[in-house]
Amino acid sequence: MSVSQTVESAILRQTRRALRTLMAVASARAPGLAKVEDLQIPGAATPLPARYYEATEARSAPLIVYFHGGGFVCCDIDTHDSVCSWLAQASRGRVLSVGYRLAPETRFPGQIEDGRAACAWAFQNARRFGAVPTALAVAGDSAGAYIAATMALEINARSPGAIALQILLYPLIHVQDSLWADEELRNFRFLGRLAAYYIARSLGGENLPSLLDLDLSQAPPTIVAGGGAMDPVRADVKNFIDKLRKAGVQVIERKYPMLAHGGLNFTAYSKMATSALQEVGELARAELAR
Repeated sequence: MSVSQTVESAILRQTRRALRTLMAVASARAPGLAKVEDLQIPGAATPLPARYYEATEARSAPLIVYFHGGGFVCCDIDTHDSVCSWLAQASRGRVLSVGYRLAPETRFPGQIEDGRAACAWAFQNARRFGAVPTALAVAGDSAGAYIAATMALEINARSPGAIALQILLYPLIHVQDSLWADEELRNFRFLGRLAAYYIARSLGGENLPSLLDLDLSQAPPTIVAGGGAMDPVRADVKNFIDKLRKAGVQVIERKYPMLAHGGLNFTAYSKMATSALQEVGELARAELAR
């Protein structure tokens, strides 16, 4: 390993530790949950850590499978514990948070392969949790939203309607540098472009397909929540929503002007993050009751 690779690895380790310290705050978990259970579920190559959340008096509805954000290189089920707990509580439902393998240790498409394995396991075990066994909902933030959207398209292409809903929080749409170069100096695109470049390099190149290049006709009803000027993906998300609607997909969009990218993780410090997650959860509850 070269000196530059050693330094980069050390920076990544420090970043992961810092994010865990900042975001994995036990007291930020939503109150009033009936159950929180740590699990190990089968992955594509190794067992994956997972955490199950069940609201008090949870209704009969599809299990929500959640994939955390972090640019495919950071974060885990602990950093996103509060997000998933508030989503479960507000939806009066059940959430399975999945910790997939991270880059650069695992190159693309390992993250997608783990998403497939997790969804397959969730279908097989939904009845065990008291959830509807015939359908799932998928959810995620940023890079995790990319995995969720990919799973929704793949699964519904094989079994239409099997994914009943997708919940995408400031979703990462693509990492191609040529696309991020547009409006580089506006809307925090410069910082976003640097992040996308690092993500692409960590994954093993720009092999991650843009969601804008995919056939979205099989996408399920979609809830999208995004931020304002401090959310560098917002221009891409607008294009994604436009394409979903042109494909005939029902989209419910919520914009939070003061929300930064990744800001929903900070329920320990931000009432806005908590109220946004509660609104998203309530929207999910209404959609899953249809």
